Amino acid sequence: MKTKLLKSKQKNSTVSLLSKEYKDCLLSAKHGLERESVRVDEKAFLSQLPHPKSLGSSLTHPLIKTDFAEAQIEYATNIHKTIPDALSELTELHTFTAKNLGKEYLWPFSMPPVLPKENKIEVGQYGTSSEGRKKTIYRNGLGHRYGKKMQTISGVHYNISFDTCMLSVVSEKRFQKPLSKETKSQIYFDTIRNFYRISPALLYLFGSSSLTDSTFIDSPNALKNLQKLDSKTLNAPYSTTLRLSNIGYTSKVQGKYPISVNSLKEYASDMCQVVSKTYAPYKKFNTKPTNQLNDFVLQLENEYYSLVRPKQVPKGEERVVDALVERGVEYLELRLLDLDPFSAIGVEETRLYFLHMVLLYCMLNESPKADANEMANWRKNQELTTWFGRKPETKVFLFGKEILLRDMVHQLFVDLQPIADLLDDNDASGPFSRAWETQWEKWDDPSFLGATMSELDLKIHKSSFREFGLALAKSHKAELLQVGLSPNRIKYYEDLSEQSIYEQKKIETLEGSHLKKNQKPIQIKPLKLCSEV
Repeated sequence: MKTKLLKSKQKNSTVSLLSKEYKDCLLSAKHGLERESVRVDEKAFLSQLPHPKSLGSSLTHPLIKTDFAEAQIEYATNIHKTIPDALSELTELHTFTAKNLGKEYLWPFSMPPVLPKENKIEVGQYGTSSEGRKKTIYRNGLGHRYGKKMQTISGVHYNISFDTCMLSVVSEKRFQKPLSKETKSQIYFDTIRNFYRISPALLYLFGSSSLTDSTFIDSPNALKNLQKLDSKTLNAPYSTTLRLSNIGYTSKVQGKYPISVNSLKEYASDMCQVVSKTYAPYKKFNTKPTNQLNDFVLQLENEYYSLVRPKQVPKGEERVVDALVERGVEYLELRLLDLDPFSAIGVEETRLYFLHMVLLYCMLNESPKADANEMANWRKNQELTTWFGRKPETKVFLFGKEILLRDMVHQLFVDLQPIADLLDDNDASGPFSRAWETQWEKWDDPSFLGATMSELDLKIHKSSFREFGLALAKSHKAELLQVGLSPNRIKYYEDLSEQSIYEQKKIETLEGSHLKKNQKPIQIKPLKLCSEV
């Protein structure tokens, strides 16, 4: 390719903001990280033990929770002004966990370890309060709808919000209006559409899950694109990320109800439909009130699978979409990162700096509205890239035209290089330039791709996926224990754990829910928005 992936034709284009004059604004952002990982025993089997009490209450702890399964730890850092600060806190959380895992380990891959039968995978348990029971019932619903095994897949989410100084200038240039809730939200939705357009390149670069344990697959149909490497290991030879393929975090049902990302109004309207509309096949799960929260297409907004989500922090029992409509988009949650199996914390900083650059690129270039055909092409692109991204002849769609995926990846590097140079003042050792260089190596030599490196290591060590994963998990735990924490930081995290247990008990006591007779049926607050749509 010799033309830019994203183009700006307008005279008053916001691309002109990529200049030294605005460098401080371009660099200014807030960063947060979430990392999921399942606990495993000394044989690489999914843990059957409850969430460690020393890590606190998974309901009320602000930083250490559980995701779908009781054995699936989820970290959520505070918001930080720099990427290294966010990574530093994530490292501390992992170090504290390593001290409190006993003979267990955190599984390093996105695709799960050795899994038991579906009925032996326990969903997250959050106590007897109405909020705790709601969380468990929601997870029961996910298990019934998509299968518990799929829900044990793990990843990294990168949360980022741009500074007001950047958003204000974009608002003035693009809309000739001062920054408001409306223009801020529109800037983020414009960014989301461009992010989807170039997402195949990111799935290619960051995919690290072409291997899985044989216990993950139950259906013979799912074996179509997989081959056996040994009796316990399955491999998709051209895959980048099985995690985001049709055997991972995707849904045919949700695919029937595309959610517009043209504007907050369209997004909210479409979301309203799927969280308030009965999906007939889900009625069969209504036999017990604890099977699912409801029989709608989505039980709650967070059930929607996407590579990126517009986010606003809800207040109290406020629904996610109501919070968005009320106060606009506050930040973006990027959900396409596989766990980096070679990192003790599941992610390394060059990926985050690269994504920061990508988002600036997506935000400052023009972003036409997407029609139903383009959105369908995004879904096709995801399917093609997740299964066949490492096949040199694989093509994807960009603005309705087919191009080679490798050409898209190459052109993305060409388009991003001036941004890296600007942000680092042409210093090749700067963080953005190093991030660019690290990812460029993967295009230049595909053996550096995460998926390929994992496969090569399996061959070199002549081990199965479960053996290799366990060896990495043990190595990561030893590394974290060596890093250690100061006595003050250990005390800080111990206090957080104890306080969270106290908070959970306090909620249950106030509700009286520790007595079964006082446990009222779960009521989901209806979306305020839906009565207005």
